[in-house]
Amino acid sequence: MSPSLINSPVGPDRRTDPFRPAGRLVLLALALAIPAFAKGHQMESPPFLTGKLVMIPRMGLVLRTAKKDLKLTARTSYLFHTLQDKRLANREVRLEGVTQPDGTFQVAKLFTAHDGKLYRVRYYCEVCNIEALEPGNCVCCQQPTELQEIAVSDSK
Repeated sequence: MSPSLINSPVGPDRRTDPFRPAGRLVLLALALAIPAFAKGHQMESPPFLTGKLVMIPRMGLVLRTAKKDLKLTARTSYLFHTLQDKRLANREVRLEGVTQPDGTFQVAKLFTAHDGKLYRVRYYCEVCNIEALEPGNCVCCQQPTELQEIAVSDSK
């Protein structure tokens, strides 16, 4: 606080002064509450599943794991379209997401897996140098985009 405010006839506003006794109690309560809240709500990495992407008649898109088949949904339409891409059928994948109350697994992130390494999936047009979010034609030249897998350690 500037010296002119300290010596002014009005002085600092005591109602908003955090160092008044009541203000100190609020600061102390916050200082004690934040670590307790953070401990109970630690940022955890989302759950993930590994298996093969399979399309089953009358069931739809599933992840075939060692134990069972899990019906898949996605947080976004472009991710769901990527999961449905026939070029990814029967591929080993790692899916991050959340199991829903109805038993489906809602996918938030998709990675393909080869020899223990993870790859992110992208769709790319070499002609226009454009990356797309989902399979389909390039938004510029209307040619089919190429499925590319980029090692997670290489992509930033």
